[in-house]
Amino acid sequence: MREIKAEELKAIQIKILDAVMKFCSENGIKCWLNGGTLLGAVRHKGYIPWDDDVDLGMLRPDYDKFMAMFNAENSRYKFVSAENDSECFNHFGKVFDTSTVMYEPNEKGDKLSVYVDIFVMDNAPEGKAEQERILRRRNILTVCNLARKLPVFLKPTRGRFLRHLLVYAFRGVLRVFPRHYFVRKLVENAKSYSSFDTGLVGDFTGLRNAVIKRELLENMTQLEFEGKMYNAPIGYEEWLTRLYGDYMQLPPPEKRISTHVFKAYVLD
Repeated sequence: MREIKAEELKAIQIKILDAVMKFCSENGIKCWLNGGTLLGAVRHKGYIPWDDDVDLGMLRPDYDKFMAMFNAENSRYKFVSAENDSECFNHFGKVFDTSTVMYEPNEKGDKLSVYVDIFVMDNAPEGKAEQERILRRRNILTVCNLARKLPVFLKPTRGRFLRHLLVYAFRGVLRVFPRHYFVRKLVENAKSYSSFDTGLVGDFTGLRNAVIKRELLENMTQLEFEGKMYNAPIGYEEWLTRLYGDYMQLPPPEKRISTHVFKAYVLD
């Protein structure tokens, strides 16, 4: 195996991005630059300088169609989520480049491949209180899912003996639940309003507390990212504001760092 450095990692991610966008275009699936990638396109016309991942977004009907079709027509790239892989703990989707291997944070951690993330936007209720209930439940289930995944006696990164003891006890209690119980509940929670006719959608399986009018994500424009043009929702300014607040304001220098720790290799 040959180790992948930062710039090559981005080049591999762009190839995955291009493959996904091409497939979506050919099959009538709407897909757009999302999250930090959308922010990078608007503010930097490419990657955020201290970032090293790619985020995409889809509405639930497109996400389900993509999930049903993509893997059957690709050999190198594979879409994986908790909804199509019983071994997956991720509550949003990833498209992997199977010619690579990636360990997060290192060889003792998760074994994956170089990937791009695909976040799904689900129907959202009109009322703020009900939106907050779904988001609050998502946050609790996310913590439980991560804790259920981790070994019981993996040492916490911070805290004294009593905190460590409580963390170990919490992880132990969660072991009474089936292995993928919490990630399944996360998906169910996100789909709470799937049968309702609503004009709002929300990021209920991701990490942001963002709800927006569906029409602002349904229609596309184009933005430049790393020298190429890609789909972005026509409401990208409002969407970025919901995600990040004053998104054109750079964070302070001490926060301009990547939090993604990994080792990646090209397979022989």
